[in-house]
Amino acid sequence: MLELKCKDLVENIMSYIDQELDQVTLFTLEKHLEVCPECKSFVDTYKRMLNLSGNLKNQKFVTPDIRKRLKNILKTKIKPH
Repeated sequence: MLELKCKDLVENIMSYIDQELDQVTLFTLEKHLEVCPECKSFVDTYKRMLNLSGNLKNQKFVTPDIRKRLKNILKTKIKPH
């Protein structure tokens, strides 16, 4: 089975939230969340933020460039282990 790192979770966060991951990646990501409290907290916080602000995926102002910049910001906040 593939080993997932914290940085991999950040790379896949939007696809995870949007339920667009293939089964293998989804399973691996969820296994990582079971053993990594930092990533679990990150995902929970991210989901809460989306719920509070509405579903950003459907908003016109969330361009691919904004998603890319958000992903880069999130990458700097997660320490790889």
